[in-house]
Amino acid sequence: MTSFNDLEGFLRALEENPEWKEAVRAHILGEELLQLPVRFIAFAGRINAFIDQMNAFVSEQRQFNEAFARRLTRIEGNMTNFRGTYAENAAERNAVAIAAELDLEYVRSVPQEDLVRMTRGVRDRLPVNQLRSFWTADLVIEASDGRNTHYVAVETSYTADQRDTDRVLRNVQFLTEFTGNAAQAVIASVRNDRYVDSQVESGAVYWYQLKDRGGRVPE
Repeated sequence: MTSFNDLEGFLRALEENPEWKEAVRAHILGEELLQLPVRFIAFAGRINAFIDQMNAFVSEQRQFNEAFARRLTRIEGNMTNFRGTYAENAAERNAVAIAAELDLEYVRSVPQEDLVRMTRGVRDRLPVNQLRSFWTADLVIEASDGRNTHYVAVETSYTADQRDTDRVLRNVQFLTEFTGNAAQAVIASVRNDRYVDSQVESGAVYWYQLKDRGGRVPE
């Protein structure tokens, strides 16, 4: 039988008898503390599983957000194209009225082949992008004041901005240069941004207000 008379003997006995050591540990610490490392490992496992689930959720959410953003971009693009087409068609239907508001008599809407023909002698000195922009003008009206031919460059947009104004003014410049006739700039839109409003107020362009898709003239 193992015996000991002091603390060192007691500790030595514990080292020599591992089962005593476990019994003493259990007696001193209690069952809950002894189970703490095991419980911690189990808890850490649950935390890691939760983190993995959260990472998977974040990844799925990111993919959903990206897909939603792409879909929203397509919808916005479709709406922009729809509004642009609406404005262009509305301006074409109102070509006679546009000319009348400028005290001119409508003759015809100039087809693209005639616009291309106008540039025949100047293509070597104009940037290709400007030529294409002129050839694909939204609407060019040939009109008359009773004696002379006039041209009306019309830029159409649901909500007109500076790009529309810059383009129509450049087309007016080209029409005057290419034909030798007077030309006027018109913005045909449902509404304008502030820049276009300032150009209308200055007289640089004329605004022909289109009705919105509901058939109303916005206030």
